[in-house]
Amino acid sequence: MIIAVGSWRGTGASTTALLAAHCLALSDAAGAWLLEADPAGGVLAGRVRLPAAAVGGLERVAFPTERGSAADAFAAVAHTAGSLRVVSAPADPFRSYACHQPRLPWVQSLRDLPGSLVVDVGTLRGGTPVWPILVLADVVLLVCSPEVSAAVAGSEWMHAAGRVSPTDPGLLDAKARLVFVDSPGGVAFPRATLLGELGDTCAGWLPWEPATVDLVHRGATANDRRLRRSALMAAVNQMVLAITPPTGTPPTGTVATGTLATGTVPTGTHSNGGGR
Repeated sequence: MIIAVGSWRGTGASTTALLAAHCLALSDAAGAWLLEADPAGGVLAGRVRLPAAAVGGLERVAFPTERGSAADAFAAVAHTAGSLRVVSAPADPFRSYACHQPRLPWVQSLRDLPGSLVVDVGTLRGGTPVWPILVLADVVLLVCSPEVSAAVAGSEWMHAAGRVSPTDPGLLDAKARLVFVDSPGGVAFPRATLLGELGDTCAGWLPWEPATVDLVHRGATANDRRLRRSALMAAVNQMVLAITPPTGTPPTGTVATGTLATGTVPTGTHSNGGGR
């Protein structure tokens, strides 16, 4: 299964992708992959301890110096941590963007990788070069905060199926799901309002736990006892279960209508949780 994780307005996609990959590494017998494919540049190398040889691995897949398949190239550049294999993007935005105009096409080969795959596609914008990944993915998770402008913008992106420019092909119905990171600050919709309006279109609500994120960045895996007690990790597990049913077919979502679609702003409601 391929899960693409990005954001339209807000932050949190990279951390959500990392946490989801850790959970899938435990639940999938074949393990999991985390691929950083943000055309604006990678952030993993600045947050997670990666060997120097593993930094910017996607560039070596896209522009190989030896003959071979893209799947073999992914295996060669991946950093392995338990059952999770990580392929990072170059931190330089020009080199990272160039990976989406590769010498060796690699997007279709993602289906050849064993186990589950989580792809961090970064912040989505009109004409983004990550559309081939979004189209290939089984599920697209759009991460945003419950803050009014971010939630409304995310809902509208869903209504438009991601078509925000003439070059965007758009997504199939029910392929995209919203994930809310309860980040502090701003005027926010109450949780009950969002969940009631969005229904199955909302794949998860993640609490704000900087300490848990720090543990993962320092190398803790999902089976670490400290993470097993984390409300954040429990919420990520529930999110993963919601998008990976036993049949292996992503559940169908419903298009949001009502409060978010009309942009109604709640009065005096502030977020008191957190996100990344």
